[in-house]
Amino acid sequence: MLLDVSSNNYALLDAIELSIIVLEIDPDGLPRYVAMNAKSRGITDFSTDDFFGKTAQELYGGATGDRALSKHLEVIRSRKADTYDIVLPSVLKTRYLRTTLTPYFDANGTVTHLIGSCADVTSERERDAALELTRIAKDKAEEASLAKERFLANMSHEIRTPMNGILGMSEMLRETKLDEQQALFAGTIYNSANALLEIINDILDFSKIQADKISLNTEVFSLRDLVQDTAILLSAKAAYKGLDLTVKYDDKAPAVFLGDCSKIRQILLNLLGNAIKFTENGHISVDVAYDRDSRHLPLQLRVTDTGCGIDKAQQGNIFAAFQQADGPSKNQAEGTGLGLAITQALVERMGGEIRVTSSPQEGAVFTVSLDLEPREVKAEPGLSSHSIPRSDLRPRPMQQGSDALSEPELNPLQGKRILVAEDNKTNQLVVEKMLASSGADIQFVSNGLHAVEAFQTGDFNLVLMDLSMPFLGGLEATRRIRQYEQETRADPCSIIALTANAQDSDAAACMEAGMNDFLAKPFRKQDLLACLRGR
Repeated sequence: MLLDVSSNNYALLDAIELSIIVLEIDPDGLPRYVAMNAKSRGITDFSTDDFFGKTAQELYGGATGDRALSKHLEVIRSRKADTYDIVLPSVLKTRYLRTTLTPYFDANGTVTHLIGSCADVTSERERDAALELTRIAKDKAEEASLAKERFLANMSHEIRTPMNGILGMSEMLRETKLDEQQALFAGTIYNSANALLEIINDILDFSKIQADKISLNTEVFSLRDLVQDTAILLSAKAAYKGLDLTVKYDDKAPAVFLGDCSKIRQILLNLLGNAIKFTENGHISVDVAYDRDSRHLPLQLRVTDTGCGIDKAQQGNIFAAFQQADGPSKNQAEGTGLGLAITQALVERMGGEIRVTSSPQEGAVFTVSLDLEPREVKAEPGLSSHSIPRSDLRPRPMQQGSDALSEPELNPLQGKRILVAEDNKTNQLVVEKMLASSGADIQFVSNGLHAVEAFQTGDFNLVLMDLSMPFLGGLEATRRIRQYEQETRADPCSIIALTANAQDSDAAACMEAGMNDFLAKPFRKQDLLACLRGR
């Protein structure tokens, strides 16, 4: 016989802030609600008349009622407490209740009541659901980013392989005896291929930025030398347009810093390249200053030009991807519009800032502010203000004929046996022609398996190893060669990667496999020779 709740037997439960329910086991074995405290009634919106004397199935109905009644009966049978979640559908908002149901025993050990304490975990479930959706979205985004990264890496490889043939053979063609028109054609092919390579590199750099794959390699380096070398590298382009290129390095500024010199070089190359591109007359300057009293970004790198300038309305967009400020029409088709976006990302990755001040037809000033740690070094006479002589930096005319490279320059390779593992016939021809005058004995194989077999039966001084080859790739071929050397106690042979897999991770994988150096396609003749000399 159920107790009448009006007797106030359970009235004290209303003082408890936790939601409490009480069910009494009827003679028919079914647990029926006899009490819900004020907290529980507030959650369920039930009155006493709604719940008293009803089972969970009668009270809630449907799947919710069936599941709740099943849990009640299970606790009675097991005679043990249980915790479970109940979903309460609502017109406005579905609620989730986490209930711990405990059996109550009389003096004879018979389960007479079930006491439940409930906690509203709706917010917790919603938070968990939101976190799960965020996790799924993040996983999808990472999956898409990885797919894009793989696609770009594959496209880079597929493009670099034929480009190596274009650049390599056009370079060799320029060394032959050509008339003026032929030299113009060969030079155009070579310069166009280089421009295409710059676009590919920009796209790959931008993909790394989007995937947040930029890493900083901190080292001690001479900023003074870096600025000077970068200016010299681009001075030929400035000289070709009749522009003066000036470097001003403040005597009070430290010469040596701790930071990522390759990233700073890329920043300067991008800014100087843009300045030369959009300047037809006048000059370009690179200024370096350091404010020792400043606690915020004391190092200033400033690139100034007298070019076409940038309208104020466009200055907010020039650092966006695939955007270029309006300028001379002949310049608009050049480049990807990624240079400044990449530059800004690199600067911000180092904790710095970049800004521009400009007016149309009055040039532009790009200022990079960084907080690099200066390092004290022995004072040396340095460069404070130096205008790079145009006459000293004009590119020398390309020599023609078979004597383009002198014999002493090639002597280090004279008589050496070089094994080249390369499956692309065009790239085999490029290597053959580049090394034709070196005096080296060159043997070609078309896959890694043949490379291992040839190495074991031959006596080679050098191995040039492609990575992507049929039957056996270059990494595994290198591992097998190193294992063979250990087993036969032979002196290690220099193995150089010669590959279109040009990512940093590819270079790291090559070193891990046991290679000695890494040369990415497309490569120049001088790069190949420099890599081989001294090996």
